[in-house]
Amino acid sequence: MMDEGRTRRTRWYLLSAAAGLVAAVLFAATPLTVLVVLAAVAVLPMFFRGLPASDRRVAAWIVAAGLAVRVVAIGAVFMRNLPQHDDQFVGAAAGDEAYVMGRALRTRAIAIGLPTSKYDYFVAYDEYGRTSFVALVTALQVAFGPTPYSLRLLNALLFTVAALLLFRCVYRTLGPPAAHGGLAVLLFWPTLFVWSISLLKEPLYFFGTALALASALNAIEERRWRARLGWTIAFAAGLLIARDLRTGAIALAIAGIAVGLGLFWVASSRVVAAIVIALAAASVPVVAAAPALQRRLLSGLEATAKIQAGHVFTVGHAYKVLDAVFYAHPATPAASRLTMMPAEAARYVIRAGVSFFVVPLPWQLQSARELAYLPEQLGWYVLILLLPAGAIAAARRDRLASCMLIGFGIPTAAVLALTNGNVGTLLRMRGLIVPYVAWLSAAGLHAIVTQGEDRKRMPFIDPEGRLFGRVNVFDAMVIAFAIVLVPLAYGSYLLFRSPAVHITSVTRVPITREERRVAGGSTLAAKIKVHGTGLRPLLRASIGDTPAIALVFEDAHSADVLVGEVPPGTHDLVLFDGVQEVARAPKSVTIQPEPTQHVLAIGALTFADRASADAAAPGVISRVAEVVLLGATRIDAGGVHRDAEIRFECDPDPSGEGCSVDSTLLTTPRPVVHVTTSAGHVWSFAVRELLPTTPPQRTTARVRFTGPDEVLRRLRAGARDDCLDARAAAVADVDAVRGVGSTPSRDATLTLGIDRTAAGWSYRGRVFKVGAPFTLATEQYVIEGVVLTTGVEDASR
Repeated sequence: MMDEGRTRRTRWYLLSAAAGLVAAVLFAATPLTVLVVLAAVAVLPMFFRGLPASDRRVAAWIVAAGLAVRVVAIGAVFMRNLPQHDDQFVGAAAGDEAYVMGRALRTRAIAIGLPTSKYDYFVAYDEYGRTSFVALVTALQVAFGPTPYSLRLLNALLFTVAALLLFRCVYRTLGPPAAHGGLAVLLFWPTLFVWSISLLKEPLYFFGTALALASALNAIEERRWRARLGWTIAFAAGLLIARDLRTGAIALAIAGIAVGLGLFWVASSRVVAAIVIALAAASVPVVAAAPALQRRLLSGLEATAKIQAGHVFTVGHAYKVLDAVFYAHPATPAASRLTMMPAEAARYVIRAGVSFFVVPLPWQLQSARELAYLPEQLGWYVLILLLPAGAIAAARRDRLASCMLIGFGIPTAAVLALTNGNVGTLLRMRGLIVPYVAWLSAAGLHAIVTQGEDRKRMPFIDPEGRLFGRVNVFDAMVIAFAIVLVPLAYGSYLLFRSPAVHITSVTRVPITREERRVAGGSTLAAKIKVHGTGLRPLLRASIGDTPAIALVFEDAHSADVLVGEVPPGTHDLVLFDGVQEVARAPKSVTIQPEPTQHVLAIGALTFADRASADAAAPGVISRVAEVVLLGATRIDAGGVHRDAEIRFECDPDPSGEGCSVDSTLLTTPRPVVHVTTSAGHVWSFAVRELLPTTPPQRTTARVRFTGPDEVLRRLRAGARDDCLDARAAAVADVDAVRGVGSTPSRDATLTLGIDRTAAGWSYRGRVFKVGAPFTLATEQYVIEGVVLTTGVEDASR
């Protein structure tokens, strides 16, 4: 016997030593993990004290299963990241998780004197993203070293404790079925599950808000003043924890408590409820009749609508709740000029409320990642359908608790509904109110399945939790979900989803005046005809990285894309819904480089003074202007002038009516171009006529001039057209005046420069052919004639 006792003692010593050695190794390798485990062992059993054995066993199994799955998931994350682990790896490859851990480790490096850079200080002290969670993570990294996976365990513990805080409140007020059902939903809801093992602030935020709600509920129900004071302190601690983790966290929490108490008061009697409903109905015409109140209400809704419209044009799958016209011109909330009429605001509020509960419908899902959310979305629909029955059943059992759960979620839901416009963000942020909906929906499920239970016959659910005494309720729900709801949802997705956008052909077509009108003065480089399937009116187009001027929708299979200023080359045609790319035609649009356009302009330069005019000389005066010829300086009542011929490099006119220089269209009547010279002077140039830049062809012509005898006699050899350009006609020879007294005429031989055009030969923009009228304008006189012969072949012959 003594040897047997000695053997047992030896075995115990060895096991104790081995356990101590293992604990020491674990603590040396990951001290925070050991502390989290010890905290869990110390704290979690406290929430099961005082419960009946059967209820304690059910709750313990739910919590144990939830923690076990989380530990396995964290281990899977560790194994997935194993190839990437090194001294710099922070346990999160990208996103907010990487930012939080990276910032904490940079601050740790500064605190303990490791080598750092200027950028480390910038990140560590940046006001952006500064929260109490970042401070907590930093403190843990300083104390325990890089601990990304231990921090995931800590977040899992915080989330579980928050769920148990609400569990105890619901167990006491709404009963064990609602408490157990809600606890199971919280611990295994997909979005909340991912949150709980992340490196993000959500578990801490949930802990703070759950502590605030549980403390407020206990403080209201507590009769002893010391206990009430303790719960009040706990309530303040919850608000302090959540204070900077989310914008307006304290306001949302206090508003939630206030709404809950308001609902509790309204539901206190039918008389009070009737009075409140009547006052609410009466307030509608009061607001409608009071412009100041109406404007204040609309201003608030316009502020949230600007945020919503901004979210629609963020990366991802967007959904819209405003009228379509408000999405025509994307803008940031700060730059938005959005204003709404009362009817538009009403439609916005209704759409936002409905969208919060139903978006995304199964057939609206677009990506494989969104399809992965489908089971959770179906679960959300189940919670919403059970919510009314649960609220009624819970109110009958404990009116205060049910009203507080409903009220605490309403402000957060309202803010999310009115400001969000992104499906991914909605799916993620809707998890903020799932904890408060889950308990009530669980109470609703229990009320439905036990309603009308006949004690003389087999109940719908027997005391063992079996359906009709045959099938376990949980198994029946899983089977129904897997066999009925999921296939039904995926079938509706395939049946009702919007058709995907596909581009089948892209062709370049001529630009018409209508497209130039649509361009609204912008440079229109090309018009593209797009054929495909699933085209929609509010799609946007981009040529490579350059947004198109417009996508003009024709029908689901055809649209026109108006292309503005795009760099030369071959580009992809990309179609967007909001900011989400929905179709792409690679290398389908080719933009040829625009040839540089030049034009010769004849006119007069105006100077500030004579010295400036005399100093002017031919040559390049700016990037777009070169003075070819200059006339003599002259002074008149209009100022100091010099006739000039200037070669301009001009831009194509957006309306296709010529070219422009510094936004001045040269084809308008008597345009004035303001040229800024390289020396910084501004010259005003009044354009009289435009000439081609190609060299003219020199020729001779016989012209018969007619007119008064006194004018004809002034026509002499050497007379020259009043034009600086070399095209100017000059009189080489002149005959005597004929037909004195009747119709005097005089023939002359001219030398001049003419240009070839599509309509034939022209002289200074006028038709030049036999029989064409001809005007000779010298500095002293103007005389009219007709062309008799030319030295070139007539283009019309």
